[in-house]
Amino acid sequence: MQCDEIRRWISPHLDSELDPHTNFEIAQHLDGCAACRQAFEAERQLETSVAASLSSDPQTEAAWDQAVHRAIAGSRSRPRRWQLAVAAVALFVGLVGGWRGWTMARQDLVRTALRNHQEYLANRMTLDVQSGAPQTAEAFFVNKLPFPVRCPRNLTDQGIRLIGARLCHLNHVPVAYILYHVDSRPISVFLLDADSLGQFRQAAETLGHPDAPRGYRVGRSVIVTARSALGVICAVGEVPQATLERIVDSYASEST
Repeated sequence: MQCDEIRRWISPHLDSELDPHTNFEIAQHLDGCAACRQAFEAERQLETSVAASLSSDPQTEAAWDQAVHRAIAGSRSRPRRWQLAVAAVALFVGLVGGWRGWTMARQDLVRTALRNHQEYLANRMTLDVQSGAPQTAEAFFVNKLPFPVRCPRNLTDQGIRLIGARLCHLNHVPVAYILYHVDSRPISVFLLDADSLGQFRQAAETLGHPDAPRGYRVGRSVIVTARSALGVICAVGEVPQATLERIVDSYASEST
């Protein structure tokens, strides 16, 4: 593995989500690469710092948000890691209860999509194709995914600008990653087919539930998920939920 590939696996490796062979290859690379060892250690230290802050004051969601930002402010080399903020919501459920917190704690798809969005913001994930043309993004995914990718044509009129696309993986599932900007704020859109939803057991249980919220908030990030005729759409960004819902609805309309 090369350094850029190794660094894509930092979060899954620290979260024990990888298979033994991949973990072995990462360990071998880290033995001989000081730069990657430093990157991994910085990420590990940030996670430890966030965990310590959360355990010291786990009373409210606001306190957890502050804990995350305190930890981030204390780390100069690594970006945010929101998995622990999600775990804090699980603690919130234990203290207060409620469907919204319960679904957030169980939404493995939401957590994974959010993590990948944050990896793009941290410049750990690059685009395979850069173009504002929906046709170009669609053509890129031909024969790369088991479903056709159809990008809405009406988003530009709403101030939502297509930037590019890449093939990425969520829980080892190949998905379409499509990047948009709204007023220079990045929005990540993930598309996966219905069969792949089986790799996200919690999401499969909650998506479509009549009482489940459509949108989730973790820190400043908002995540909106929905089923479509082709599979599942997940949009992530630090923008109003209504903006993400417009994007998700436009993709759902394209798949009918």
